[in-house]
Amino acid sequence: MTSEEELIERYFDAFNRHDVEAVVACFHPDAVVVGPNRKRLAGIAEVRRSYETEFALFPDAHCELRLCTGNNGRGVAESFFTGTRARRGRIEAIGAEVMEIVDGKIKEIRDYHQPVPAAAA
Repeated sequence: MTSEEELIERYFDAFNRHDVEAVVACFHPDAVVVGPNRKRLAGIAEVRRSYETEFALFPDAHCELRLCTGNNGRGVAESFFTGTRARRGRIEAIGAEVMEIVDGKIKEIRDYHQPVPAAAA
């Protein structure tokens, strides 16, 4: 397993434990996250707030890591997100995360998620 793949697995593990500190520890101080709605987060403070908000909105959020590969400062993951939001009910989405990794930390994530019907999971 490459160091990039180990980082990706550590990130998903922290996410699934809803451990904001461990999630943030995976990110470079100058991190950028570009979400599926093209929302752009810049810097570790914005990244932290985003995960705090997500875990509050989706108390059962889980992101199954289905596939990951990484090498030479790049990583790609395929994931399956599930979560329940109070007013909107359960959400399921297939996703791909494309990552740039610098100094052993996630410098950038481009996050692509598409909602899927439950039967397609």
